[in-house]
Amino acid sequence: MNSNNQTNEISKNSSIKPAVIIGAGVGGLSIATLLVNDGHPVSVYEKSDRVGGRTASMKFKNHILDNGFHIMPFYKKSAIYEILKDVKIESRLKLAIVDKIAFYDDGFHTYPKGIADILKMSLIPFKSRISLLKILLPMAFTSMEKAEQLDSVPLTQVTSKLDFHSKQFFDAVCMLAFADTPDHISLGEFARTIIRANPFKGGTSEFAYPDMGGYDRISEVMANYVKEKNSQVNLGHSIKKVLVKDRKVTGVELSTGEIVESDCVIISYPAYHAINQLFDSGIFDDDFIKKTNRLNKTTSVVEVHFALSKQLDERQVVFPVGENYVSKGIFFISNITPSVSPKGEHLIIVGTPVKPEETENPTRIKEIVSKMKQELSEIYPDFDDSLLWDRPMAWKLVEAVVKEPGLVWKNKMPHSVSNVDGLFFVGDSTISYGIGTDSAAHSAVLAHPLIQKHLSSL
Repeated sequence: MNSNNQTNEISKNSSIKPAVIIGAGVGGLSIATLLVNDGHPVSVYEKSDRVGGRTASMKFKNHILDNGFHIMPFYKKSAIYEILKDVKIESRLKLAIVDKIAFYDDGFHTYPKGIADILKMSLIPFKSRISLLKILLPMAFTSMEKAEQLDSVPLTQVTSKLDFHSKQFFDAVCMLAFADTPDHISLGEFARTIIRANPFKGGTSEFAYPDMGGYDRISEVMANYVKEKNSQVNLGHSIKKVLVKDRKVTGVELSTGEIVESDCVIISYPAYHAINQLFDSGIFDDDFIKKTNRLNKTTSVVEVHFALSKQLDERQVVFPVGENYVSKGIFFISNITPSVSPKGEHLIIVGTPVKPEETENPTRIKEIVSKMKQELSEIYPDFDDSLLWDRPMAWKLVEAVVKEPGLVWKNKMPHSVSNVDGLFFVGDSTISYGIGTDSAAHSAVLAHPLIQKHLSSL
């Protein structure tokens, strides 16, 4: 049944009103999955015509193109996988392991999969490897609680003291783990990443991507489970307002004017947008709004999909390091899973962070794409002859996948607010650690007991 044709007519005589979830991205569908597994009915509303949120993919010349490059960090230790495992549907999501990763600096250098591999890392001199171990080993074996004490400390407090080669290492790790540069990253968030990758503490440095092609397949699996549990996933439905009376949620108003009654509303898109767009004035005080708006951090990127007639590399990810490279990450999507491309063709995506004004300058975008092609030709001599087409994308206001020092983990938006009963927030702008979809799913895990308690009390 097409979700666009589903309705959410709730009988006025029914004592059970479904929880309304705004947004069908990973955050919204994660909490929906957990709640329907508890036996609580939900109604998910998504303004787009498909699930996935910021991870929605598209078909282009028979290739599946992601909206940027997305990856599941820590594989089976990720919050997403834990949710699927808890509700016993993890087998529905076929995953490809991403572990063939390398640096490139006038030659290929193996990416370290663990702390011990740093000693063998050819990218940097031996003395630098020892210096890195002195920094990373204490991080890897510290506690999450101690890492939390470093949330306001910038990572550059450590990296600024390092030699050139060690800085290159941190640049590449930050691009893989955070899709950003060290100057935007909290030392606490970096330490949590190292802890979660430490196999001696039950972690893993493996990554994963849906083997079926398209990162939004994760959201599709969750959405199907929600519908199997007799709950609703309504696509093409935009929310105009969250209704609040006497400090209690009473439902939502759709953009069509239809009122949907509910005693529980869960907002799963950026909280700083929601509190400014979906509520009457006076619901939140100015100090709260100001504090939440601090989380509105964005980044700008240029990403280019390249379709090729031959496989240039057997690796899955390559990070050119050093200031001379515009290309900060080369992701061989077809090497991760062939399902994204037609037979005989290969898909890669190359990305780089840029200044916001550059995304509105066609001449500058052409220069960046031209430089990327030049770099790919230098690394892979067969690139020019194998290029079938390229598709540049420039994003000006992409929500930063990692918040800045002082705006991470418990400094983010709380999952509930004391002045509105029945209102909850999930997603990567709310209390959680990790980045992007991993953070959004972790947020749902943390918010779940609060929401479950509220629904059980009704």
